[in-house]
Amino acid sequence: MSATEDSYEDSSVIEKLNEAIGKDRVTISKMERLLYSHDMAPLPKEAQVAFKVIPDIVVRPQSVEDVSAVVKIAAEEGIPITPRGASTWGLAGATPAFGGILIDMLGGMNKIVAIDEQNMTITAQAGCSWKQVYDAAWEAGFLLGSYPSSFPSATIAGWTSTAGIGIANYKYGSAGDNIRSMKVVIPDGSIVTTGFETVTDNMSGYNLNRIFVGAEGTLGVICEITFKLTPRPEVLRPIAYSFESLDKAEGALCEISRSRINVLHIGFSDGNHFKMQKKAGIIDHEFGTIILVALEGYESIVDIEEKLLDEIMANNGGKKEAAEIGEHEWEERCYEFRCRKVGLGSVPMEVIVPVHSFAKMTKDMYELMDSMKMEGGIIGIMADRNTAMFMPYYVYNTESMSKSVSSLSFNFQCGELAKANGGRMLGGFGLFFGSLLSQVRGDGYKIETAIKKAIDPEEIMNPGKLLGMETRFGLAVTPEMLGFGMSALSALKKIMGKDNNFDKRAEAYELEELEKAKLEQYKVDPLKQEKN
Repeated sequence: MSATEDSYEDSSVIEKLNEAIGKDRVTISKMERLLYSHDMAPLPKEAQVAFKVIPDIVVRPQSVEDVSAVVKIAAEEGIPITPRGASTWGLAGATPAFGGILIDMLGGMNKIVAIDEQNMTITAQAGCSWKQVYDAAWEAGFLLGSYPSSFPSATIAGWTSTAGIGIANYKYGSAGDNIRSMKVVIPDGSIVTTGFETVTDNMSGYNLNRIFVGAEGTLGVICEITFKLTPRPEVLRPIAYSFESLDKAEGALCEISRSRINVLHIGFSDGNHFKMQKKAGIIDHEFGTIILVALEGYESIVDIEEKLLDEIMANNGGKKEAAEIGEHEWEERCYEFRCRKVGLGSVPMEVIVPVHSFAKMTKDMYELMDSMKMEGGIIGIMADRNTAMFMPYYVYNTESMSKSVSSLSFNFQCGELAKANGGRMLGGFGLFFGSLLSQVRGDGYKIETAIKKAIDPEEIMNPGKLLGMETRFGLAVTPEMLGFGMSALSALKKIMGKDNNFDKRAEAYELEELEKAKLEQYKVDPLKQEKN
């Protein structure tokens, strides 16, 4: 549907929505709708022509029943629906492709519903941030297993919808592994409970949790999630080990993953990352690479595991750093937001490879970044005992979009490198990479499209995402077409000048901080001034 603001202003659709959830929860203001036309990544102008990225209507429901009412109206009218959380992703998964109704889950559904201490669960609305849920569980004496690195702002439904990999994935699994049950509104407006709030979902037919986890909002609107919890650990100890370079850490990572050490989390950051952090004034030291290992549990057990780790790291060329380095890296684990301190944006890519391809993949990504004259770093985590997730990122000047747009092809090229190293692209598909799912899944793609057709026969639920890319003019974008376009962008980026955004912004940021300090030094207290 591609109605304009004017056509909706006095329409029956608006009247129905106003009556269903309240006039103050519905808006067609052009200024407000523009805010929902992109996510954290820059959107090329071509995309704004090919897709109707500005929603026609924005609604902010406050309950599962509100969402159900909105979806029923959309189903009756044949209007596309786009669920949206904090939109911390970079592939336009929560950006409309064909306008329609955007459901803002962050605006009204962001509360903790219940903490069940007896059954060790926590239930929260879809718009809650992961930090909000993690902190509530921790205060009640429990630990929420895994969560995204963007946990300060990412919503629980958003990361769940991408089946994301994140912090503590190594021990507790990915987004879907800690879910007991969900309340989901499917495309006909029905409210479905996907699991069981107090017990496991085994031997109960198809696992409905897993159908919606990773569906990227194309099968329904996740409204509430109940997570299973574990008792809060006696200690949670982050430990930092340095290596000469990122590729040199492969041996240690392989040996740890083949040991019986029950690690909570393993993360890594390269030398480029630390150079930029130092220029931003976040740290005062540099490393070739840091491997961050977090342990948790009883203190006596953690002590034993730390000694075993020390031996493995030393035998593979690693050096144990001071405790405060580990503490700092753990506190800074929401790495997506670090470069924003100096006023730059970042576009991350996620790919996974077997751990034995760690060194080769590292070298390949550096060669790609150099050839594209990009400015960025490589960070990532161990997703499980045999899966390394690389999160290379590049920084861009938010005031100058030309280079950042062409740099989007870097994401595609990283995926190609991952395939060559026995892995694949990660991070979901969204609008930008929806046409690639068929290549990733092979014959399994037929099953996924059949599920979509069965649950959403009218294709109103987040259309144009995950299962393929089609423009507003009905043109299907094939994997070959996408590959050609991305290769062209890559070639364009290679002939541009080398990026040098960070040095410029870091210098400007330092001057800004000095000016602030100077003003603070000479600031006069108004009360004292009045007394004088």
